[in-house]
Amino acid sequence: MRRTRSKRALFSVYDTHGVEEFARDLIKAGWEILASKETIAVLSSCGLPVTDIADFTGVKEDYGFPPTLHPRIEHCLTGNDPNQKIDLVYIINYPLSLGNDVGGRTILALAAKGGRLPVMSLVDMAEVVKQIKQNGEVSDCMRRKLLDKTNALISKHYISLVKQKDQYDAIFGQVVRSLVNGENPYQVPADMFKTESQDQLALPNFRHISGESVCFTNLADCDSLIQTIVFCSQAFKLNRNRIPYICVAAKHGNPCGLAVSWDDPGETIRRALFANPRAIWGGELVINFRVTGKIAKLLFESSERKKLLGSPFWMLDVIMATGFSPEAIKTLGKRNQRKLFENPHLANPSISIEKYVYRFVRGGFLRQPPANYVLDLRNTEFIGKKLSEQEKDSLIVAWSVAYSSNHGGNEVSLASKRSLISCAGGPSTLEAVQLAIHKAEYLGKSLKSAVFAADAFFPFTDAPQLLIKAGVSAGVVPSGGKLFKKVKTYFWNNNASMFYLPEQYRGFCRH
Repeated sequence: MRRTRSKRALFSVYDTHGVEEFARDLIKAGWEILASKETIAVLSSCGLPVTDIADFTGVKEDYGFPPTLHPRIEHCLTGNDPNQKIDLVYIINYPLSLGNDVGGRTILALAAKGGRLPVMSLVDMAEVVKQIKQNGEVSDCMRRKLLDKTNALISKHYISLVKQKDQYDAIFGQVVRSLVNGENPYQVPADMFKTESQDQLALPNFRHISGESVCFTNLADCDSLIQTIVFCSQAFKLNRNRIPYICVAAKHGNPCGLAVSWDDPGETIRRALFANPRAIWGGELVINFRVTGKIAKLLFESSERKKLLGSPFWMLDVIMATGFSPEAIKTLGKRNQRKLFENPHLANPSISIEKYVYRFVRGGFLRQPPANYVLDLRNTEFIGKKLSEQEKDSLIVAWSVAYSSNHGGNEVSLASKRSLISCAGGPSTLEAVQLAIHKAEYLGKSLKSAVFAADAFFPFTDAPQLLIKAGVSAGVVPSGGKLFKKVKTYFWNNNASMFYLPEQYRGFCRH
């Protein structure tokens, strides 16, 4: 009977943790172990039979490059001679801080090319050895996973080298979930990828705990809402040294309600939802606290809404919170279309830690630093009478919305009593103000002593005139424009307390 040849594994690891156990198990399974010089020292000290890669290639001279790069190794990894074949390589590359491990990655690339088993992590090696011990071989699924992972991580390594020069760039991600088509059935397939971002509020770090499968639109809207609650939280932290209860209610990622409270989370939710109770139907909501059973009932239905609009149900599609109680999940889960996401870091959300943000355009992409400016009332030019704490809070609410919304550009938002009244945008600041006031009046909201925020400077006094006539008493707006002095004079003459931001801090969040 023809004797089956022993399989071979090549070990070359910078981190030798676990290597003895892996080698021992493979030897017991009938494998032959080849190893580089550093790994041999560990395995030989344990009394394990191992062949030096230099002996295997027959090259003893030191040519200043790793013996693993010998042509025979390439032949054994990519050729079809069963007597020369290396079936598995276990390579742990040394870190980039110690140099570019071209040799290790070349071996992995050759193993992938030859359809061998390329392993480059302790976790994967443990699974490979486990399958060999149990079944005598590795599953096809595991083999495909290792091949794909090796090619991906080698590509990522070389991408990281060129990114350091800022002349080339690439976005590298891994699929974490497939997405349903959502509101655009023709846009399939859709997927969510993750990068290696350490951002605690990265969308892949939100746990989907209830509701049907997530769609592309859900996640795009969630990303916008996260920016709004981050701005609001950080502005309160900067200007008030603490963060209130915050609730952002939105439709298509644009806030139609935002309210804060220092002592009552339930009141925060009620005021945010009733800022525009018709628009929020089928929308999204994010809060910076836990959803209890009591809070869940407020988010599910309202007798007041029934009197006003004929239906008690808010029909929220997405709710994000720091956490949900079992009772809350049961209550909100009565509607299967409602997706619940939790992330404890919403309690103190931080601004983006990424170096750049990207936007895809036809034939390429755009790159710039993230919009991380946070309103600092101390770093403004202030003109007018001193504001109350409630008015300052309302100003933060208005600014958070104006600087994170996209209702059409030139965002203008109105707020009062720590709650959003309305927000609008337009081709011009004049049209944005007209729409914001019209929406407030349509909803029956009083603008007497309200405050406003604009994400672009006022080039003329036409928009300020409308705001003053509507009853607005204070605002925050970027400096700038040829008629800036005239605009300031107009607000001063009409007793409006104004905070003028440095000119470089404009909004335009989707640009």
